[in-house]
Amino acid sequence: MYIQNRYSVQEQEDIIAFIKAHPFGIVVTHDGGKPIATHVPLRFHEETRHMTTHVSKANPQWKTIEGQDVLVILQGHDAYVSASWYGHEDVSTWNYQAVHLYGKATLFSEDELIADLAGMLREHEGDREQAIVWENLSESVQRQMKGIVGFRIEIEDIQATFKLSQNRNDADHERIVSELEKEGKPIADVMRKQRR
Repeated sequence: MYIQNRYSVQEQEDIIAFIKAHPFGIVVTHDGGKPIATHVPLRFHEETRHMTTHVSKANPQWKTIEGQDVLVILQGHDAYVSASWYGHEDVSTWNYQAVHLYGKATLFSEDELIADLAGMLREHEGDREQAIVWENLSESVQRQMKGIVGFRIEIEDIQATFKLSQNRNDADHERIVSELEKEGKPIADVMRKQRR
């Protein structure tokens, strides 16, 4: 991913927090003729630096994924930034947050897939009053996992960019944030926190 220096994120704590806050992304591979991309739920395993996910068995992407270089794309909030919000003439732009993770993929065994699905349910169901956990699912529901294929991605490289009007002076930055707030854009809050 092309990243301008001023928008590059190097602080590992910020990158990890972003990854954890965005557990849905795009897995990109190549079938030998063209790129293939699938939108998937993701689990980040910080201690071992890998991600896990699954796709439908009907999705041909899994057949070419073993041992392949994989790109995982995570995207945060984004918004158009009008040049009319600056105190001087300039070009309009787009603010956004994105993280790219690169690594090798390995298909799961059935036991690994079950463990990963159970972990995903625990993470997302949490303390809900009627939490759905793997162990309490009926056998017929558990058997539905036969229709998916799971895999892990050993992360070898992480690239992150947060383009949040860091290049603007304080007055312009505040005006941009205020205008984005008026439009109900969540990135305004991200920008306000980042500027502190």
